[in-house]
Amino acid sequence: MGHRTRVSAAVAAVAVAIVSSCGEEATADPTAAEYLADLEQICVATAAELDALPDPPELISVTDFADAAASELRGEADQARTLDPPRIDDLDDDHRAFVRNTEEQAATWAQIATVTADDPNADLGALTTQLGELLLGRDDLVTEMGAPQCRRTATGGPGDASPSTTVTIPGTTGSES
Repeated sequence: MGHRTRVSAAVAAVAVAIVSSCGEEATADPTAAEYLADLEQICVATAAELDALPDPPELISVTDFADAAASELRGEADQARTLDPPRIDDLDDDHRAFVRNTEEQAATWAQIATVTADDPNADLGALTTQLGELLLGRDDLVTEMGAPQCRRTATGGPGDASPSTTVTIPGTTGSES
């Protein structure tokens, strides 16, 4: 094959590649609304699993409860990590912060499981305060993101403008409400 024939064949191959790629449908990044709907779906499923856990200490040990909560939150973080947030309105940064917060909550629940496995009557005040702060941070974040279904902090009664930063774990001593 001569030089001119090889060049013509190369040009033809490039033209075919360009034409065939034009026929392929490019996958578009998700919209903010699609991303937030997917995130909220994950949050709702996790909330249902967490809410379905039995109350300690009558139906489950605090250690088992904390292990289960840690596992559910790790799963939520893993699922959220697979989402592809749009790179608009800082949603990609907020997404990373959401995953990090969820992982930190899981790690704190894992610490509670470890502590209560060693001493069922351990003072969990510092850990429950840490969880409360993480939950409030998450709630602020998801409110800003526009994902209200991902809120988890229970607020107090009427007139209680500031929710507690301490999580109450039924059946434990040293946890404050």
